Amino acid sequence: MANIGDETKSILLKEFIDINIKKGFSILSKSKDTFLVICSLGNIEYASQPCEDLFGYSTNHLQRLGLKDLFDTDVLNEGHSFYEGKSQGKRMTLESRVKGKGDKTTDVTVTLLPIYLKDQWIGSYIILEQSINNKDSNDVIDQLAQLSEKRATAGHLAAGIAHEIRNPITAIKGFLQLLKDEYEGNEIYYGVIDSEIERIELILRELMVLAKPNTQKYEKVNIQLLLDQVLTLMEPQALLNNIQLQRNFYFDNPFLLCDNNQLKQVFINFIKNSIEAMPDGGIIRIEGGVLTDMSIEVSIVDEGSGMPKEVLDRVGELFFTTKENGTGLGMLVSQQIIKEHKGTIHIKSDSKGTCVKVRFMPGENLLGI
Repeated sequence: MANIGDETKSILLKEFIDINIKKGFSILSKSKDTFLVICSLGNIEYASQPCEDLFGYSTNHLQRLGLKDLFDTDVLNEGHSFYEGKSQGKRMTLESRVKGKGDKTTDVTVTLLPIYLKDQWIGSYIILEQSINNKDSNDVIDQLAQLSEKRATAGHLAAGIAHEIRNPITAIKGFLQLLKDEYEGNEIYYGVIDSEIERIELILRELMVLAKPNTQKYEKVNIQLLLDQVLTLMEPQALLNNIQLQRNFYFDNPFLLCDNNQLKQVFINFIKNSIEAMPDGGIIRIEGGVLTDMSIEVSIVDEGSGMPKEVLDRVGELFFTTKENGTGLGMLVSQQIIKEHKGTIHIKSDSKGTCVKVRFMPGENLLGI
């Protein structure tokens, strides 16, 4: 299809709305999502029924309004990513604020999805979801309960998978050893099988952390020394990737009551992620110290390309990974370990890089401060 003008796009979009939404041939036509449909010029061509609750206007009235009447003016300014998205048919997710009847404002997550007819962009969906701060306490409690239930389910699932796989893997290892002893064969093949079995066993060990999170061996550990050991271990891999690990931490010898090996594994995971995010090399800063509230904070800051919000929102989700050979368990296991150590993880990411902050709050697990 040759390039078409805005007027033709508007006609095609109205036909699309009539067939796919109003007559029920689209998933969104049956959903309870709050969404608008805009044409290539940014005019509102359709508003779903739930928009009436969000904005306080009827759907017919909404179609007579412009985006400037409903959205913060900042996101509509030329140069803003939302402006670029609505004018060029890009997909994106961002945080904003919408204005409703009677000057009511609501914080929302905005997802912009382009609508294509063959190879032509003819308009966009604007899907709106209220931010959690706007929801009442019962909604928040329900969401937290659902999250807790998901994590419990993940633990039970992990235990079941690990148990079912461990026995046949043990048998395979045994018979593989017999084959190596009794039959001559290509050593490369044996090596590949061995390495894949080791990979399966690594996944099983990570699954067992989810299934049995309370098996840590706690001891008094110097957090400064622990980080030095981790960086000494990771520096060869960093140098191979033209990356410098920059130490910017000082703790004045505070001790942490923790499982030394598990905590090392967490920081190794984070640094490995940072290395993999920087194929062109650069600097990874490991920062940390004791904060004014006497908590301990460690940050791993890289110079990679960062993560889009849709990926960042799913970090820690069971089996979710963007890596070709990833298991989707590393971050979930790390979160579980830090949680068991009475700590928190906060991740911030943009086009300039990613920062992972681990904080251990004051309590009985912090010693010698």
